[in-house]
Amino acid sequence: MLRYFLAITFLASFINAQIIPRDQLFSDPKYSSVSLSPDGSIIAYLAPNEKGISNIFTKCVTCQHTKVVTFDNKRHINGFQWTGVPNVMLYYQDLDGDENYKLYKLNITNPSPQNEPHVISDRPGVKAAIIANNLVDRRVLIGLNDENPAYHNVYELDLYTNEMTRIFHNKRFPPQIIVDNDLQIRLVAEEADDGSLIYLRPSSKANPRKLTSDKDTWVQYLKVSPEDRPLTIPIAFNANNKRIYWQWGAGTDLGQLVIHDFGHPEANEILYSAVKAQIGAVLFHPTDHNVLALSEVYHKPEIFVANNTILDDMQYLVNLRPAATPVIESISLDFHTWLVTYVSDDRPFEYYLYRRWQQKAEYLFTTRPELVGQKLNKMNGFSFQARDGLQLQAYLSLPPQSALLTPAQVNGTDIELAKLGILPIEPQPLIVFVHGGPKARDVFGYSSTNAWLTNRGYAVLQVNFRGSVGFGKKLTNAGNGEWGRKMHHDLLDAVNFAVGKGIADKNRIAIMGGSYGGYATLVGLTFTPDVFACGVDIVGPSNLITLLETIPPYWSGFYKDMTSMLGADIKTEEGRESLKSRSPLFFADRVKKPLIIIHGANDPRVKQAEADQFVDALKNNSIPVTYVLYPDEGHGMRKPENNLAMTGYVEDFLHKCLKGDLEPFKQGQYNSSAVVMASADKPEEPRLKTLSRSSFYRRATYYKAPESTQILRDSVFVGDIFSNRL
Repeated sequence: MLRYFLAITFLASFINAQIIPRDQLFSDPKYSSVSLSPDGSIIAYLAPNEKGISNIFTKCVTCQHTKVVTFDNKRHINGFQWTGVPNVMLYYQDLDGDENYKLYKLNITNPSPQNEPHVISDRPGVKAAIIANNLVDRRVLIGLNDENPAYHNVYELDLYTNEMTRIFHNKRFPPQIIVDNDLQIRLVAEEADDGSLIYLRPSSKANPRKLTSDKDTWVQYLKVSPEDRPLTIPIAFNANNKRIYWQWGAGTDLGQLVIHDFGHPEANEILYSAVKAQIGAVLFHPTDHNVLALSEVYHKPEIFVANNTILDDMQYLVNLRPAATPVIESISLDFHTWLVTYVSDDRPFEYYLYRRWQQKAEYLFTTRPELVGQKLNKMNGFSFQARDGLQLQAYLSLPPQSALLTPAQVNGTDIELAKLGILPIEPQPLIVFVHGGPKARDVFGYSSTNAWLTNRGYAVLQVNFRGSVGFGKKLTNAGNGEWGRKMHHDLLDAVNFAVGKGIADKNRIAIMGGSYGGYATLVGLTFTPDVFACGVDIVGPSNLITLLETIPPYWSGFYKDMTSMLGADIKTEEGRESLKSRSPLFFADRVKKPLIIIHGANDPRVKQAEADQFVDALKNNSIPVTYVLYPDEGHGMRKPENNLAMTGYVEDFLHKCLKGDLEPFKQGQYNSSAVVMASADKPEEPRLKTLSRSSFYRRATYYKAPESTQILRDSVFVGDIFSNRL
């Protein structure tokens, strides 16, 4: 009788749940990429203008005056950086998701549509990247693949004169270039035949102002084994550039923060050894470059303060919002003013300005003010064992109105699960949302995707399967060669756990993901066609052979790492057979359940052909599928109208499959570019020819010391095929 009463209570609360409109969740945030100027006087951020195009806005810290400083009505601005010259910033844009970034310099003193930014690079087919920017110098280092798409030359840009001087003529090294605080190139890296990563430093023959990639101008600094590569990364130099900080993987699973005299990597001084998860981010003093704090994230972020320098400050910030985690986004060079984000699961990111000399924080804004007061989901972390005994971490987000079992109503190990709040009274329709990468991870915090799906009545299960990062090199390396094998088994084991604990209704489970998560979706519907009720594939590869054959040029420098991760090489017949055996394309005839495929025509990482060929294979077997193509997008949806339309298509699809709540959607509702290439309801649709481009390149970014945990843009698509090289 009690069970019946509780079920009725659950049903009533579910019916009374208010549908949150998609445009409140997936329009561009009112504030994103928020950053404090080096002198602490101005806050800059990206926001949509009156035409919905993302531009740069600034807000005066003392006067609160806000103004727009860019005036682009056609192309969204992807990102920006302050520089060491007052009121001067750099910003970059690409064309329809092709990731060939164009770079501009902007003076924001007197912004006007008539004040054109200075063009640093806008050449077609050339990808510009900011290699180094120390926020104090009149110079910055810029990378351009202007001679060979696989390699970036390095230029020194004078921000006063706009003069560009090439300081590194590069014909050899992939985009992993380590620079010190004085903007001197100190290390480069390249793969060895055995998959190790070799760091090299300039030899005595090298001219630091005119570096080349000639072999006699570089000498080996450190050789990192394939097993240690996920955890061994140079982070930053100390103030006088004589010592270098590393995240270090040798001899440890979770890694350590170490420092050694430059040139003596054998003489590490251990500063911190990770306890439960890998080091997530390191916070450095802006001028003396000492370590102030770092974080680990297992289920939730944990902050470890290095010394007394900021102990009182961090304690104040933690006490200010005990239910959220403070993240230091920016610190002024005088150390007085901090930009702080608070991260929690059930509310969007909130920004505060902390004035250190007053030990007082002032609330600034939330990224999505329209969601204030809405009841959003909680995100609960838990652990479970895979079938081979490997311990895995996962997150479960339940609909906010779900009635839960209490610890008193269960026994045994379920008591702890009930304390976590992850045992609903009735099994839920469940979506297994698979992260991209796969060398990435799901993390705790607000997600528009989770807020949307749980609001529609679905539970969301996110699994950090083997191959993910953040939980030690053993877990990451355990994914090598296991695409379509044990990595998929981990997802199945998580599903079995959820069904066994009464969390999920076994007849209403969907699989969904982007990039690698899209591949996992196709694997789920082909290799285990009876497990999932339906699947959502967003920019996922269907054929591992063609995925490797079409990698962007500057992934070629990390080819060994890719083949190690995939467990096979297309250059051998054995390797091709192995990749074929794990490619959903060759098993398309097994698909039984509804499938929607979404792709961007300009995707430089997972080509449109990956979707086309799978759809063709389904049609050849008379298997219905819905295929939506966006001609002006790349690896995910950047434009808000396309993002909204994508979520509309997916929501309608999930409603038909899992019977959750629905905000009505019709084709053309958001004026997106979407082209329905195939529809499960209409067997034949006109085909749009593949949009051809002369070349596809991938964004190169260069590792620099993280100032804080990075807050990702909260869109429906999160992930990347090889995100460790972002």
